[in-house]
Amino acid sequence: MLSPYYLKERIPWEDCFPFGADFYHRYDVTCHFGAAVEKLDAVCKEVFLSDGEHLPFDRCLIATGASPVVPPVPGLVDSPLTFTLRTAKDTLRLERVIPDTRRAVVLGASLVGIKVAEILKGRGIEVILVDVSDQMLPHSAHPEAASYLRDYYVQKGIDVRLGCTLGGFEDEKDGAVCHFPDMTTERTDVCIVCTGIRPNLNFIDPDKMDIDRAILVDDRMQTSVKDLYAAGDVSQGKNRLTGASDWLGLWGNACYQGRTAGLNMAGVHEDNPGGISEHISPLFDWTFAQIGDVHRRGGEVRVLSRGNPFEGLYQLLVFDQGILVGVNLLNGFRHLGFYKTAILRRLDWRRHLARLEHSNIEEIVKIFMNLVY
Repeated sequence: MLSPYYLKERIPWEDCFPFGADFYHRYDVTCHFGAAVEKLDAVCKEVFLSDGEHLPFDRCLIATGASPVVPPVPGLVDSPLTFTLRTAKDTLRLERVIPDTRRAVVLGASLVGIKVAEILKGRGIEVILVDVSDQMLPHSAHPEAASYLRDYYVQKGIDVRLGCTLGGFEDEKDGAVCHFPDMTTERTDVCIVCTGIRPNLNFIDPDKMDIDRAILVDDRMQTSVKDLYAAGDVSQGKNRLTGASDWLGLWGNACYQGRTAGLNMAGVHEDNPGGISEHISPLFDWTFAQIGDVHRRGGEVRVLSRGNPFEGLYQLLVFDQGILVGVNLLNGFRHLGFYKTAILRRLDWRRHLARLEHSNIEEIVKIFMNLVY
């Protein structure tokens, strides 16, 4: 989570690890580092390690996270010039090549992808940002907000190519060549892949446990198997906004899930209210924030946007049947708190919409603050 700040030289390496080795001693944790889990027997309650050791358990928490997905582009998966950014090892590997990199292709205009593009550009590297979607941040930005972000990145000197796929990746003596479907090519020194993640489930028998996109859990973070829990990116729990089961790969959500799982495993019954999609990140001199569902569709959906991020603040509010369900902010992240409160409280704004539609950002903020608090 902190690797972008380290690569931007904002924090030292040691500050990327808030818990040192003394954490395990303080809480009497027996560690089995260096031995991967090859199998989890949910019925017999036993974990099998790659070094041959078997670990029986009364209760078990699966918190194995997720791994990057590299698209099946010919030549890309096996190239030494292909990089991802997920682990400490990934971060150090990328850091080693940055000083000798003059040109880079970033595959995926996800939040990780555009952060990587910003970092590389800040280090004096020519960047081509490619995404199959027709907008940046396709999962967390409304098309209108995404359009501003694209213009901003182009202004910063990044070659943004949306609605574009990579057809092939070919290593050469001094770098690699990217082949695009329109028969054009681009030379690059590296390709950083930021096209999504997949839960780490390879050691689990899917016939012994309920799995959708990730391991399904109840409000106590227990799986379909008694005494077996899951939390973090490997789990799929309740979306607090919709009430449906949803996979939310978010750090804050993982922390809350881990706390709930730990309490219940220790015999303290506590329910997790569910997570909600939210992101906040600095991007060059701007700050992008998102919470809730900015892609809601339907006959009673109304979108209210104000401002221009090139001139100051920008905000976009999405209402469904008069209830605020999604927010995008550019340079106005300090307002995110009461917007989140309004979403979670499911406040009905129908009698205020006409007033909101004739108000500027400052007036809208005051209206929300007065009615929320």
